[in-house]
Amino acid sequence: MKKIFYTLFSFFFPISSPNRRGLGGALFFLLLLTSCDKVPMNGDLDGLWQLMTVQTGQEIRDVKSNRSFLSFQLHLTQWEHEGSCFYAHFIHEGDSIRFYDFAHASLHRSKADDDEWVTEEEMRNGAMDAWGVHNLDARYCVRQLDGEALILEKADTTLFFRKF
Repeated sequence: MKKIFYTLFSFFFPISSPNRRGLGGALFFLLLLTSCDKVPMNGDLDGLWQLMTVQTGQEIRDVKSNRSFLSFQLHLTQWEHEGSCFYAHFIHEGDSIRFYDFAHASLHRSKADDDEWVTEEEMRNGAMDAWGVHNLDARYCVRQLDGEALILEKADTTLFFRKF
């Protein structure tokens, strides 16, 4: 690997005589290094978050042993809790986040066309109670968002996540 690097380096940056190939090569080499960097679309929100604590009114429940996760990528979220998996689109603007178009899928399915939309009735029957989501258009206030913690608040429910 070192040999390849030194060969490429000496091709782009010739030591013996300064010429245009060295300058062009240097620019090409820098372009190669910077073009591979991918900046997250959603900043600190992107990635996998583990639900640690749920506060409802004055009641605080430690739920980290439930292994509930929320994952953000592009405009899609994945909610995992005790063997069930839900997907939703989201919009994050300032200190608010909106989840909509919920679909559920078994973690064991491999085809996306097996997914089914979550209905209002399923929401009323508690399909996503673990997350404090009770309707198909869920809105939260983002109380904290950084590389380590995410705190979402809605009415009397507050969800505390850690970056996983």
